[in-house]
Amino acid sequence: MQRYFFVLILLFSLVLAQPQKVRVGLGYLPDVQFAPFYLGVVEGLYAQRGLEVEFQHGFVTELYPLLAQGRLDFVVGDAEDVIVLRAQNPQATPFKYVMAMYQSVPNAIFSLAEKNIRSVRDLRGKTLGMPGMFGVSLTSLQAMLRAAGLKESDLRIVQIGFTQAEAVVSGRVDAAMGFINNEPVFLQARGVRLNVIPAGPYNKSPGNGVITTDRVLENPELVRRFLAASQEGLARTLADPRRGFEAARRYVPNLGEERMAVLRASVRLYQSPYTRRMGLGFSSPEAWASSLNLLKQTGRVQTELPPTAFYTNDFLQPGVQAQAVAGR
Repeated sequence: MQRYFFVLILLFSLVLAQPQKVRVGLGYLPDVQFAPFYLGVVEGLYAQRGLEVEFQHGFVTELYPLLAQGRLDFVVGDAEDVIVLRAQNPQATPFKYVMAMYQSVPNAIFSLAEKNIRSVRDLRGKTLGMPGMFGVSLTSLQAMLRAAGLKESDLRIVQIGFTQAEAVVSGRVDAAMGFINNEPVFLQARGVRLNVIPAGPYNKSPGNGVITTDRVLENPELVRRFLAASQEGLARTLADPRRGFEAARRYVPNLGEERMAVLRASVRLYQSPYTRRMGLGFSSPEAWASSLNLLKQTGRVQTELPPTAFYTNDFLQPGVQAQAVAGR
């Protein structure tokens, strides 16, 4: 009998020791911008907390339904998507943003220097390429035009998909809405002279971050463990971008050295005055209020829900900063 109980205890211990699987959706293709999460796996940050993280890449329009169905636990996506989707149907898409990766939207309008488009007002009468009239690209454009006293009809807007760099260089458009940590980075690395107008000062929404559901939040310890490891991944990548880059090599096929510049541009978005006070991963109440107000003003959402319905900082570790975990 004693031996029987010993075997039961041993089996129970083995079950407890099994890592808990966490399924994470990362937008589009494997890319260096997701280095903090890749680093979390490569350096064992998730494993140390009893988690086995499995990544799934795809367009966020494909990932969000999987999140809603419980087939993913977390998705890295845009903050404003949470507002739009939860406001439209809180029962079908009860999403909540729980950790900021970027403190501001990464969108930017860029153009060849010879076009002399130095401010938003200079877009009057010009052709602007947009990936599409949707999402944070559209919201950023609307915010920028409103601030400059322009209407969409004051310029020619064409939808060009994700061909912004080629369209600008070839002269197919005068300017394009892209990402400050993407197209301008690799064009400038090739010696192309550009003017770049960041959207962040106009669209004050938080940027990309970790999104989950009310159902997942019913397991708060799981959420805290996943976010603590992810915060540490942010901190290590910020302190040593090369470290994050090498981790990304495990996931990104044929990752060329030229993409290091993209990661360096991305890590600049990890910090803000708010994170320097609260810690990496926190998003500010003011940013959420601004995002919600902008979406309501532009007619994208109609809701009486407060900003706190769409985000929480409650599951984050306060005070996480780059220098705290910079050592190998």
